[in-house]
Amino acid sequence: MRIVQLITHMYEVGGAQVHVLDLSERLVADGNQVSIFYGNEKQRADVLTINNVEYIPLKNLIRKVHVAKDVLAFLEIRKALKQKQPDIVAIHSSKAGIIGRLACWTLRIPFVFTAHGWAFTDGVEKNKQNFYRTLEKWIGKLSTKVITVCEYDRVLALQHQVLTSAKLETIHNGVIDRSQPKQALPQDMVKILMVARFDIPKKHLELLEALFVIQELNWHMIFAGDGILREQAENYVQEHNLGHKVTFLGNHSNISELLNDADIFVLTSSWEGLPLSILEAMSHGLPIIASNVGGIKEAVRNSENGFLIHHNLPQLLSILIENPMLRKKMGTKSREIYEISFTFERMYDQTLVTYKNLIKLGEKG
Repeated sequence: MRIVQLITHMYEVGGAQVHVLDLSERLVADGNQVSIFYGNEKQRADVLTINNVEYIPLKNLIRKVHVAKDVLAFLEIRKALKQKQPDIVAIHSSKAGIIGRLACWTLRIPFVFTAHGWAFTDGVEKNKQNFYRTLEKWIGKLSTKVITVCEYDRVLALQHQVLTSAKLETIHNGVIDRSQPKQALPQDMVKILMVARFDIPKKHLELLEALFVIQELNWHMIFAGDGILREQAENYVQEHNLGHKVTFLGNHSNISELLNDADIFVLTSSWEGLPLSILEAMSHGLPIIASNVGGIKEAVRNSENGFLIHHNLPQLLSILIENPMLRKKMGTKSREIYEISFTFERMYDQTLVTYKNLIKLGEKG
């Protein structure tokens, strides 16, 4: 197959970018030709570059709504697709999702959009919700198939009458298993890890405020990631004298190493689809504490492999920090749930079937 992956940007590492990268690498390994079209408003991150994949930068595709640029982006994408003549286009992220689907539809090229969390989900600012819901209803009329990465997002689209049931398919996110057997002996110090950009919708301050309440317990907090809100978090740590208990690593090249060394994984957010970071932590056998938003509850089963936050984050952290046997039990359950429902192979196989079905449907049309 000749496959184009279209995404709004590749300048920072997020769930959609990792999803595209892992899919593309496996597709190429299986003998397919893959090109990644991406917005070029900022330089592509080095870690998002893999061999044997063609990268096509699009100078007019940007994140923010900009009517003139968006029209130019549509024409640019359309021209690039006419040159490539792919068998199918897989489209990711909201902005590319609108412009890319329209371009594919005008060229009669089979396409599928993967919604990595809707821009009209609960928690998003109301005006933005209304704007993107209207756009998605309109572009949904041109869509043959839309993949949602969690059941929550499929139901949300149905509730808002954005798409019909026949056009929606849930393929749960999956991650490559990079876990290693834990070799280090258990330590008295409990290491808590959060891997996320310091930006909306993540809520690093909520976690820091909860840790301040239980500062007398034996924990050390590690933040991996960077972003515009990092300074705010660092200032909080300094002002509350938590510097000896909190480490800011910035962007880290080996997240698996951090996960393998951690005892608890935490993700606090205002909204989510189904975060890959949680699935990666589960693959490493970690107990999870996470905000009860989006599709998180489809992976984190409250009181089984972790806890969903209900205005009680300090208490939940205390329970796991002070109970090593419970951490081990919940971590084992995390690994079990991962192996059953969230492996990369499971996601890849289902995605490949969807690609092939859409290509056959296009040939009949």
